[in-house]
Amino acid sequence: MAKITCQAPVDGIMGAYTGNSFAFQAAIASLLGCALYSALELIVLVFSIFKTYHGLYFWSLLISGLFGIIPDALGLLLKYFELAPIWISVTLSTAGWAIMVTGQSLVLYSRLHLVVLNPKVLRFVLGMIIFDAIAMQIPQVVASYGAIYLCRTQFPIFFNTWEKVQLTVFFVQEIIISTVFIVATMRLMRLNPTRTRRRTNIMYQLLVINFLIISMDVSLLTLEYLELYIPQTVLKCFFYTVKLKLEIAVLSRLSSFARSHYEGQSSGLSGLN
Repeated sequence: MAKITCQAPVDGIMGAYTGNSFAFQAAIASLLGCALYSALELIVLVFSIFKTYHGLYFWSLLISGLFGIIPDALGLLLKYFELAPIWISVTLSTAGWAIMVTGQSLVLYSRLHLVVLNPKVLRFVLGMIIFDAIAMQIPQVVASYGAIYLCRTQFPIFFNTWEKVQLTVFFVQEIIISTVFIVATMRLMRLNPTRTRRRTNIMYQLLVINFLIISMDVSLLTLEYLELYIPQTVLKCFFYTVKLKLEIAVLSRLSSFARSHYEGQSSGLSGLN
C-alpha cells in the first residue's frame, strides 16, 4: 500500500523520527528502555510491599505500570523506529498515555485518604480526575488517529494544539492534588507537637518529592510549548515511572504516621506491609 505523505507541524506527530542523529536515536531507545525496565521493577515492588492485593492505591499503581507505562513505551518505540504498522504504535501509545496519566492522578488521590477526612474534598478531587480524563482523553484519541489517517486536514494542527491543552490541564490537576495533600499533611503534623524530628523528616521528604514531581511536569510543559514533541513524549514516559516510584519512597512512613492518629480509618492503602 502506498505510503501517505503529509507535512507534520511538528516532527514525530504522524510517524517516525525523520532525523539522522544516531545520538538522538540512542537517547530515545535508552530512555524508553529505562522506562520499560522501571515499570517492570515497579510491578514487582508493588507486589512485594503490599501484603494484600486490594485497594485503590494498589490497583492504581499496578495498572499505571502494567497497562500505562509499558504500552506507552512500546508504542513510542514502534512508532519512532518504524517497527510496526502505525495504527499499532498509535493505539499502544494513546491507550498507554491515557491510563498512565489518570492512574498517576488516582495514586495521588488514594493517598489523600491518609490525611484528608473531609468527604467533600475527596469527592471534589475524584470528580476532577474523572472529568479531566473524559474531557481530555476522548479528543486526544480522535486527534491521534485523525492526525495519521486524515493528515491532509487540520487534524495534525489540532493534535499539536490539544497536546498542549491536555498537558497543561493535567499539570494543574496534579498541582491541586499535591497542594491539598501537603496542606492536610502539615495540619496533621501540627496535631502532633511531639516527635518533632520525625515530623520534620517526613515533611522534608514530602516537599522534596513534590518539588521533583512539579519540576518534571514543568520540564515536560516547556518541551511541549517549544514544540519538541519527540523529546517530550519520551521523557514523559520515563518521568512517569520516576513519579510512581517516588510515591512509594515515602508512603510507608507516612502511612504508619497517619494511622497513629486515625485508628480505624479505612483507605485504599490498607494492604501496605
